[in-house]
Amino acid sequence: MLQLIFLALHFARTISAHGYMISPGGLNNKATFGAVRGFGGDNPDILQNPANPNNMCKGLPKGRVVPLSLGGNGASHSVGLSISAKHPGPCSMEIIDSATKRIVEIGAGNNCATQAGNRFDWTFTLKNMEQVTCTDCIMRFVWSSSNLIPTEFYQTCADITLTKAGGNSPAPPQPPQQPNPQPQQPSPAPAPKPNPPAPTPKPNPPAPQPKPNPPPTPPLPNPQPAPQPNPQPPTTGGNTHTPADCKISNEFLCVEQCGKTLIHCTGAGTGVLTGALDGDNAVCNNGRIDFKSNCVA
Repeated sequence: MLQLIFLALHFARTISAHGYMISPGGLNNKATFGAVRGFGGDNPDILQNPANPNNMCKGLPKGRVVPLSLGGNGASHSVGLSISAKHPGPCSMEIIDSATKRIVEIGAGNNCATQAGNRFDWTFTLKNMEQVTCTDCIMRFVWSSSNLIPTEFYQTCADITLTKAGGNSPAPPQPPQQPNPQPQQPSPAPAPKPNPPAPTPKPNPPAPQPKPNPPPTPPLPNPQPAPQPNPQPPTTGGNTHTPADCKISNEFLCVEQCGKTLIHCTGAGTGVLTGALDGDNAVCNNGRIDFKSNCVA
């Protein structure tokens, strides 16, 4: 009867269990087997059952610290898993700095929990190893189910002392190179430069010869002014006068009076006869024109 009760309890525990990482260095690595937080306790469901993704490492205390060596980017690494409920879904492996809690994902894959058997190695390809700078680290296995609603989230943590064998560790700072003192060599004295040859004096050019004076230019004859014709007063009688007679300056002037075009004197004088272009006559008395007709200005 007791045996039946034990089997029933074991079966109930098995169907409620799901899976966890059991060895951060693979199933065959005896040094890392069981080196995960919470392993070996009275309640293994703490490791196997789903967890709150915001509760890092399920809140379990730090466990046994084991040394672990990881290669560089592109190298392979295996961890041992114990899976009883083979839910498909994405898996990832992370390195967490224990001091700063900085997380670097170093591997990922799909359906890592669906392999045959309850215990097996999951092998993944390392990446982002150049971002891992911690030595005191946490290695966290993360697995979530894609066939359940709501999605279940599982995580297992291992405390490790990490060494990187892939050469991706940051190079240590190089001490500054000290310049090697060089013995001072005396500077050679410059060789004396030869004096340049004295310049050869140029011959003096011949003195300029005086040019002969040109013969004097004979004086030009003084031009004689052309005689100006004296203006003649127009003759009396209207038919002998033309408009050209009106252009004689300061002597005669053409005017329109009494419907007639007259040429009359402009200077002083009395009784100067002035003729009209149309045949009438008038007398110029001190600039005033007296017509012989009854039209007198």
